[in-house]
Amino acid sequence: MSLQLYFVRHAIAVPHGSAGFVEEERPLTDEGRQKMHRAAQGIRALKCLPDVIFSSPLVRALQTAEILQSELSEKRDNPVPVEIEKSLSIGGDLEDFLKKLKDRKEEAVMLVGHEPSMSSWVQSLLGCDPTGSVQLKKGSLCHLALTWVGSRPIVELVALLQPRMLRQIG
Repeated sequence: MSLQLYFVRHAIAVPHGSAGFVEEERPLTDEGRQKMHRAAQGIRALKCLPDVIFSSPLVRALQTAEILQSELSEKRDNPVPVEIEKSLSIGGDLEDFLKKLKDRKEEAVMLVGHEPSMSSWVQSLLGCDPTGSVQLKKGSLCHLALTWVGSRPIVELVALLQPRMLRQIG
């Protein structure tokens, strides 16, 4: 079974430690929303069209997932569903998520989460040192193709696109 896996780091949010915001509830800024809409248009132009979007339960990730849902559902009969996935929270476990993912039927899945977890998951899947060879900026996209062989996938890096590039494409 083959799976297209799209990693998207959440868009620009209210800065960490801002007065009046608990960490889990920090929302996207207006600039973050605008840039993410344009980046999502680039993702759509590249035909990165998931069957489902999994999002961290944190507000900034959910808001990013909703923007992606809106842009990627255009010209489709049904909107792309968004599902909350706790393992996409900061410090989530990749192995647990892979076990859940393997039992699903989708051919393309988008994950919306946080740093350093997103980069760490990508690096782990690619067999890299998980301490810093890949960096996902806010609003960036990493596309991996997974082919399941036994309990562990064979992984191919298809694309790593920074947000500026996605906005230019869109």
